[in-house]
Parts: sequence; C-alpha cells; structure tokens
Amino acid sequence: MFNDIVRQQRDFFNTGQTRSLNFRLNQLKKLKNQIQSYETELLEALHKDLHKSETEGYLTELGVLYLHLDDTIKHLKKWAKPQRTRTPLFLQPAKSEVRREPYGVSLIIGPFNYPVLLIFDPLIGAIAGGNTALIGLSEEVPNTNKVIQQLIGEIFEKKYITTYITSIDANQAVLGEKFDKIFFTGSEFVGKIVAKSAATNLTPITLELGGKSPAIVTKFADIELAAQRIIWGKFLNAGQTCVAPDYCLVDNQVKGELLEEMRSVLIKQFGSNPQLSPDFGRIVNAKSIQRLEKIIKADQDYLWLGGTVDASDRYIEPTILVADLLDPLEAMMTEIFGPIFPVLGYDKLGEAVQFIKRHPHPLAFYPFSNKKPEINWLVNQVDCGGITVNDTILHLANDHLPFGGVGPSGMGDYHGIESIRAFTYNKSVLKRSRIISIPFLFPPYTEKNIKSFVYF
Repeated sequence: MFNDIVRQQRDFFNTGQTRSLNFRLNQLKKLKNQIQSYETELLEALHKDLHKSETEGYLTELGVLYLHLDDTIKHLKKWAKPQRTRTPLFLQPAKSEVRREPYGVSLIIGPFNYPVLLIFDPLIGAIAGGNTALIGLSEEVPNTNKVIQQLIGEIFEKKYITTYITSIDANQAVLGEKFDKIFFTGSEFVGKIVAKSAATNLTPITLELGGKSPAIVTKFADIELAAQRIIWGKFLNAGQTCVAPDYCLVDNQVKGELLEEMRSVLIKQFGSNPQLSPDFGRIVNAKSIQRLEKIIKADQDYLWLGGTVDASDRYIEPTILVADLLDPLEAMMTEIFGPIFPVLGYDKLGEAVQFIKRHPHPLAFYPFSNKKPEINWLVNQVDCGGITVNDTILHLANDHLPFGGVGPSGMGDYHGIESIRAFTYNKSVLKRSRIISIPFLFPPYTEKNIKSFVYF
C-alpha cells in the first residue's frame, strides 16, 4: 500500500509541477478555502473527540491555522526567491545565490491533541516548499480524521497529498519506506523510533516533541495575573498540550497567595464543577486516564485540590499537588500531559533554576516577574525551545517566531519562513563568466600561481 503511494508521489514530484510558485500558491489558497468550508464539521468533530468547545477549537486550532496560511500566502514569493550572496574577488566576474529546493516526498505524522492545527501547520510548509505529502492522522481522534480525510480527498490527488490512519502496524510499515523528509509531532518515545528509522535512509527529520515545561513565579510577580495565565495554559485542552506548563516553581513567600488565586481562577474559568463546564476538555482515551489516575494515587499525600476521576466520561478534575523541590513526586518523573499540576515551593531563585537544569531541556519556559533584570537573568539561564514571559503558550502563536525544541524536546523548528526551511534544502549556485577565466587555477603550476592566489 505505502510503496505504491510513495512511488506515485515520487513520480508526480519528478514532473516538476510542485516546484512552480503559482502551483504552490494555488494549493495553499485552495487548502484555506476548503478548511473554511469544513469549519463547522471540524469544530463539531473536535468536540466529539476531545470535548473542545467551539471557541477553544477556533482559537487554538482553526484561527491560528488561518493566520499561518495567510502569512505564508502573503510572503511565499519573497521567501522562495533565490537569495543573492557576495562573491570573492578571485572568482569574479561571477554571481552567487542560494536557492531553496524541495526535498521531494514528505511524511507528516501528527498527534491527537491538536489534530487539525498540528496536521495542517506542517502541511503548509510542505506545500509552500514544493513537496508532496503523506499524512499520518492519529487513530485516537476518529471523528476529526473522517472530516480531514474527506476535506483533503476532495481537493488533492493521492499522487500529491493523501492520508492514512496511524497505528503501530501502519507506522512500522510506512517508516519502512524511503522518504525525502519526515516531520513528526508527538512523544519522545515515538520520536526516537522515527529518528532511528530516518537514520537508516539518512532522511532529514523534524521532531516536535514535548517535555516538562516549567513556570516560575518569583516574589516580584503579579500573582493574580500569573495565576490566571498559568491556569489557562495548564488546563487548556485538559492539560493535553505539548507546551503546557507541566509544573510551577514559586517563591515560598508568595506560594500561599498564588495557590488561593489559582483556586479562584479555576472556579471563574470552569465553575465549581468543571465536569459540567462546556469549556473543560476530556482525556483522549482510557489508557491515558489510567496513567494519570496512577499519578494522582501515588501522590495522594501532596493533593491540595481536585483528584476526582470519572473514567466513563474520560474526565479528570483539575488537580493541584503542593510540595517542595526535593519531595519525591510521581508527577515529576515524566511529562504529565493531563490536568495534574505540581506547584513546588522554593526559597532561593537560584535553587529553582538549578532544579530546572537537572531535568532534560524543556520545550517551553514561562517566567513571571515584574523585575526586568530578573526576567533577563531567567531567560539567559534556562535552555529550552521557546519562552513566553509573564504568560504561557502564546509564543507559538507568533508566526514570525520559529517553534521547536532542543534535545529531548525536539529537533528542528517551523512556523513562518522556518516552515519553508524545514521542507527545503539549500542549493548553492555560482554563475561564472564565460569571458574571463582564472589563470592561476590551471597547470602547469609555478610559484606564480600561489602568489596570484594570495594576492586575491
């Protein structure tokens, strides 16, 4: 199955049709129009699969996607234009340029948590770069997949862009094929499998993974603001966001105040019973429910708020654990990826930073402080993929900023012009004059050849 698809896509790519700037622009415009025509169906499917409200579905998936599409359509001509570079004197007369060339047949594998945005966002880069694409849709969101498959199937031929539903067997089969570019969004565990497979064929890859992204609230922070923005970022999509604050480090002098503000914010955002709120999401499947419930039970001694689990409704109550830096929380062992939030108190800011550094590089970091020197110090101290200062998550909404991780949180980045770069490679071109040759290049060599080269 996959062998035939890859062969057909490679044959189509080799016709050169996807390289045309007009072709790429037309496909992007066609894609945007098609997504808009299926907007209602996509939002309904997101609600069925993840209990996303219409507003959340638009703000965090479709709305961001439209911004990225518009920005790429607007700037593609400029981004795709060959870039002139300087030429050394000894090569004159000549002209030098760098061209962005498409890799060819690309594989895009997406996750379940943002199954619209994180499928179409990399696809924008693949199309804009001049590639074909085979897209893996997460088996965990069947309703959304059905809409996406219909949406794509109506406007793109399989020899250009098509989809499949991921599974262990399907992914093993597809990764056995030779692709020219692989773009994966998901867990570190599966990312390593993808990387090993790509290494077999020396296929360039982009890995968008995750990790334990911390928030720090210093004693100089606006506590009310910090609570509001951290709670929003953490419990958006029921905590199933790769850049969600995974845990919070807070100065012990303001820890009590922050916790009470967080309690208040949770009630304001989701009511006294979040299970009844139309704006609180659901956990994707029973396996994830079991994993998260195990964390809650293991950390029962640190439970400060929440902890209720209703597996039949795929619901886990917003849960806050309170501890100190050295307490052995199960929740601090791996990325949580759910509505469980450890809040850890510290006495000295330097201790909190060292705590972060003892963990693998996170995908994101969220420092909260009203002191500019303190913020600058924190930004310089923490190695991570991206930072939003005095807020959470929003750096990824800026299409002018590259988005990606470092080390175990990812490899490579995208968004804006970086999406083009993710799906293309540099082709260096030197255009030499036919009139004047470089005399000291040709044998027989004498000392004069060296002196001539040194002179230039």
